[in-house]
Amino acid sequence: METPEATGAIVPPEVSPELLEPLVTVVAILGELGATPGDVPLDVPPGSLRAGLVALIANMKRAMGHLHGEATRLYRALATARATTGATPVATPEPAAVPPGDPAVPTATAGDPWTTVATIARKWREAVASVEATWATLAGDAVRLRDACGTTATAGATTEVTKDHLAAAVAQQYKAHQDLLGATRALPVTSEVATMAEVVAAHDRQVAEASAGLQAATEATEKTAVAMVETAVAKERRRVAAVAYEPLGRLVAACHGATYFYCHLRRCLEDIEATVAAMAAGHGGPDAPGVAQEGPGVPKDLMAAVAAAEALWDASAHLAKGHLLGTLRMARGLLVNPGVPDATAATTVAQRCRDATAALPGLLRGPR
Repeated sequence: METPEATGAIVPPEVSPELLEPLVTVVAILGELGATPGDVPLDVPPGSLRAGLVALIANMKRAMGHLHGEATRLYRALATARATTGATPVATPEPAAVPPGDPAVPTATAGDPWTTVATIARKWREAVASVEATWATLAGDAVRLRDACGTTATAGATTEVTKDHLAAAVAQQYKAHQDLLGATRALPVTSEVATMAEVVAAHDRQVAEASAGLQAATEATEKTAVAMVETAVAKERRRVAAVAYEPLGRLVAACHGATYFYCHLRRCLEDIEATVAAMAAGHGGPDAPGVAQEGPGVPKDLMAAVAAAEALWDASAHLAKGHLLGTLRMARGLLVNPGVPDATAATTVAQRCRDATAALPGLLRGPR
């Protein structure tokens, strides 16, 4: 993996590529599961493993496709607050271009400039918390799929019907068929004490009994054949579930890792809100309680916290747009086709995820 120094990225100390890696890992595991032949019917909605993973992807795309640009608005609001409080202008990061009317960037309201800063920080934190909650839900859904597969994989088999059972049923059917042939071909013979009518009636009863025996044996053979197929299907289902259980466990861990990433970012923004609240309480002046200053009205830790939050939030957005969303579509294509997997597509998903991991340090470019 490239280092931040190699890419020229300025990464704040609170920022690390490892924080973003679970987002890539989730996609890689979905591709791995899609490349595994077979499916597992499950007792939890939506009814099968592959259908459940496809549903995960739909929600995952919404979580990954979040907008960004809040940091740009926050930098501008901070600059206004500094100017309003009489601070000497200091160099601030050049804001990224933000499309007019971007809903991700809250509109400033008239009034105290620090109130505007607080509003922007709050809305940003709420946007992050929403994405965090989505990932927490995805982790719970992945847990249910993993546990359902574990139950299927370890389910005790009912009485297994094997080829030996089928062979015994076929042999019994053959014997019943021979008995019917024997009964049909037997010629009625009269005796001194039996009339011809009695002999014919006895012969007919023997044929009927043999015919009923053959029918019963035939039905038993058919049931045994069906049971043998069901046994093979159940055995294959347990095998596929057992194979899927391990990567599903890794998927759960990766979803929790993604949740932690956004939790970490949310906490960064909570720190920003707390600092802004202190500045607002002191009206942004040098006497604001508990706030270290870089200069008149400039909170020292605030700019560092904004830089860290910007690096993480924007990097996750660019990671999704530039690498993960397209790869997720390929992983979904693998999952909706439970037959022989497309080896080329599976290889492409894995390679794209490796490329995304290698790109993380470059995506974490902080303000210069």
